[in-house]
Parts: sequence; C-alpha cells; structure tokens
Amino acid sequence: MSALAELQPTITTARLSLDPPSPQDDPSMRAMFSDIPTMAFLRFKTKEENGGWTIPEIVARREGHSKQIEDRSGSCFYIHDKATGELAGVMGANSINRVDRNAHVGIILWKKYWSGGYGTEALYELMRGLFEDDKMHKMAYETTEKNDGMRGFLEKACGIPLTYINKDELMCTATHKWVSFYVYVIFEEDWPRIKVALLERIRAGAAKYANKA
Repeated sequence: MSALAELQPTITTARLSLDPPSPQDDPSMRAMFSDIPTMAFLRFKTKEENGGWTIPEIVARREGHSKQIEDRSGSCFYIHDKATGELAGVMGANSINRVDRNAHVGIILWKKYWSGGYGTEALYELMRGLFEDDKMHKMAYETTEKNDGMRGFLEKACGIPLTYINKDELMCTATHKWVSFYVYVIFEEDWPRIKVALLERIRAGAAKYANKA
C-alpha cells in the first residue's frame, strides 16, 4: 500500500471505488476537465480558451491534492466505476480547518454518470467521513445557479436551503460572463437526518435498478 493510500484508504460502495489520487488517471482526468458537456456548469475550470488542460497542469493539480492529504488539510477521492474500472469523477474537501472544524467540499462527475444515483452514493461516503470520522462542525458546497442536479441534491435529497449567493464572484474566460456561486452549508446537527434520507435514497435506487436488470 502506498503512503498516500495509508493516509486515505480506498472506500468501496455497491458500484464505486473511491481511491486516492493516482498518476495512472492523469489522461482520463485531463479529458474530463477539458470536456465541455461534462463541465457545462463549471466552464471557468475547462481552460478551453487554451485548448483544455495539459498533462503537466493535471499532474500539478494531483500533486497539490496529494500534499493536502499528507498534511491533513484536504481530501481527494478519484471515483471509479467498479464494473469497468473507468474514471467516473473526482470529489473531496478542498480545505479542511481542523481547529474550527469546517470544510469546503465538491464533486465533478463525467456526464454519463450524472444520472443513476452515482453522485449520491459517492457524496454519502464523503460526508459520512467528514462528519463522523473527522468530526466536522460544518461543510459548505459551492455550485452555480443553473446546476440543477447539484442544487436538487442539496435542496431535495438533503433538505438544505440555499444559504447565500456570492454574486459575480469570478469572470469566466471561456464565456466572458460573470459567475455567481450558490452556497449551501450543512451543519453537524443536520447530518443524522441527511444520513437517513441518503441511505433510503441509495436503497431505493438499488432496488429500482435491480428490478431493471
């Protein structure tokens, strides 16, 4: 087991493997971050004006996340489809404040994994680890106004209302438009209720897809 895997062991779910960053995923990660349909609500991350991400940029990103895992200031899970082994996405805590017990979290999935409950399956494990293992007091999600999938997950599945809007937070160089961030904050007292709701959602999804098989 690598040193990174010892600090952040792989988590397996019914359909996913949540792994520490690995160089072997660099080409797939580059393709995902450069894919405009997948990044439709995160165009400011695509670097499309420069032809997309380069491998050196992806390597620097991975090494930065690995360092955060090593110094316990962040987490980063590469999401793999257990059935195929392919990269399905990435998620983690961009910053973990262990003194004040808070974190900013997020997820990016390849577009083919947007439906089917894969995000719920992955994010349940991320939040469970942060609240139950790391004893976080609160975590914040940032998304964009038109990201109905992420906002629906937070508002409907988790039952969390919009907390605040960071109006015109950055200028997207790809679209030349201002981007506002919609922020949702989840507190530790919310987690027991959300945990029950997400587990039920996961169970219902598993039953649904089992019936279709």
